[in-house]
Amino acid sequence: MSPRFKMLGIHVIIFLSVFLLVRYIMMQFIVDPTFWTTLIPVGVAWLIAPRPHVTQLQSGKEYGLKFLFGKKVMKM
Repeated sequence: MSPRFKMLGIHVIIFLSVFLLVRYIMMQFIVDPTFWTTLIPVGVAWLIAPRPHVTQLQSGKEYGLKFLFGKKVMKM
């Protein structure tokens, strides 16, 4: 598997798992679904999920994931 697809796959898996977890927790407290029961989990997942990070080097592109609250890049 290429590093690019691995990076995107990990990003999508973490985003979806955080979204579904927060949505499940919210649905335990809120009975009828509204606009906010979707918007709040998307916002939380967007903050927590790592961002794709691509660095151009002389030898080619280097792929990694970078968290919003961290400075370190996890390389693929």
